[in-house]
Amino acid sequence: MSHPLPSLEELRSMPPSELQRVAEEAKAFVRAATKEKAGHLASSLGAAELTVALHALLNTPEDLLIWDVGHQAYVHKVLTDRAAVFHLNRTPEGPSGFPKRDESPFDPFGVGHSSTALSALLGFARADAHLGRQRKRVAVIGDGAFTGGMVFEALNDAGAHGDDVLVILHDNGQAIEENVGALHQNGRYAAFMQSLGWNWMGGPVNGHDMPELHSSLENALRQTGPRVLHVQTKRPTLDSLGLEEKALSPDHFQEHFASALIALAQEDPRIVGLTAAMAPGCSLDAFRAEFPHRFYDGGIAEQHVLTQAAGMAAAGMRPVVNLYSTFSQRAIDAWIHDVALQHLPVILCLDRAGLVGEDGGTHHGVFDLALFRAIPHTAIWAPRNGAALHEALQEALSYGGPSIIRYPKGIEPSLPDALERRGRMDILQLGTGTVHFCLGPVIAEALQEARPTDSVVDLRMAKPIAPDMLAMFAKNHTQWHVWEDAQAIGGVGAALTTWLAESNVGSVKIVRRGYPDQFIGHGKTNDLSTTYRRK
Repeated sequence: MSHPLPSLEELRSMPPSELQRVAEEAKAFVRAATKEKAGHLASSLGAAELTVALHALLNTPEDLLIWDVGHQAYVHKVLTDRAAVFHLNRTPEGPSGFPKRDESPFDPFGVGHSSTALSALLGFARADAHLGRQRKRVAVIGDGAFTGGMVFEALNDAGAHGDDVLVILHDNGQAIEENVGALHQNGRYAAFMQSLGWNWMGGPVNGHDMPELHSSLENALRQTGPRVLHVQTKRPTLDSLGLEEKALSPDHFQEHFASALIALAQEDPRIVGLTAAMAPGCSLDAFRAEFPHRFYDGGIAEQHVLTQAAGMAAAGMRPVVNLYSTFSQRAIDAWIHDVALQHLPVILCLDRAGLVGEDGGTHHGVFDLALFRAIPHTAIWAPRNGAALHEALQEALSYGGPSIIRYPKGIEPSLPDALERRGRMDILQLGTGTVHFCLGPVIAEALQEARPTDSVVDLRMAKPIAPDMLAMFAKNHTQWHVWEDAQAIGGVGAALTTWLAESNVGSVKIVRRGYPDQFIGHGKTNDLSTTYRRK
């Protein structure tokens, strides 16, 4: 795809007065090239002037420029070496929606989860010091990412050590929604940074005024040591871009979650809802509208949110936390020590479990089963549809211990009713010879593949699994297919394989229909499932 954008060499030879024109051309090009991921597109367009000015002043890729979290990096990608393929953004043939090391030398560090850029940049700075390498090192961190604890840890570390790094605090007032937290609400960034030994370089600088922005960046880059420049921008509204986030139909899993939680909360005043800056993404905004004083958004701070929930549970409440599966990975320690070890009644709902399509390897929720199944006291449900999700929430409340409910992004499948329930499992088809043990909505795929003489069983729970039911099926089913929307390593297929070995059942062949031991890239969810599901 042809583009009017200058090369970096041309950009760096331009006077500051011409850089605004380049920013406008870059915005027009990005808008014409892609409409993928409207929220990320808006964030990137809001950062266009900042991106152009940084690349004009830095000698990238020799100088380091790391974007946290990458939502703001579309203009960065087209200015570097990906303009010709940017119309394929977030497709298997095109660039990722996030910076990736193996995609371009201009992406020195992969960023898909929030609040990691400064820690990574300190690693580069300290390696450079050992190696005697002189270069500029810049991290652009959104104000939403400043709610994440890793940023505070890195600020504290670098402020004491005196590392030569520049942080651009990119403040557009937004995470997924309007930003939360005292630093943003009280405007105390300067005092906070200075208390940790950072040099405050001024601001807020108008991130859309190119002369002011260029001059402020030039000055900040000339300085040394740990320093922060506050740049304020305004991202365009989706309406102004002619875009919109599609409204969800009632048969989406997250909508079923919200309606079920609201119904249960109307009956039980102990129920509270918590999330980490993802209320609209998991439909907890509907719960918030109904119960504004029973909802808590801790910012992009999953570990804090889970331990806060543990404290609420210890005090007699029934907290329900909703995180995307991929983001829950940052809170494993909190679940082990603060929830499970103390056997507290916290319910953790994992939205976006399984493959999530175009967001790719940083966002696929395929590791939660292996990570959480190993933790004692933890019961894990995987509902196949909305009705099963409502039932799982009820059962988790009745269990009164550490509970996890995982479900995918998207619409519930159309499924037949179960023939019967036995040993917590739902039997949808009963036969002999081959049994398809399924966890979650992948049962729809199993039903398509199963022969009329096969059994098809919804396990309903990844943990515990009733051993008497496994013994029953082992008597007249010599081939077990285990379907799960997760990594095969450590998943339910691995659990059933272990049970067969420990029970000395040698007559059964088991086929694990999870994903292989590799990171899966970006593309359409159905295409990825077809490509990577083990046969």
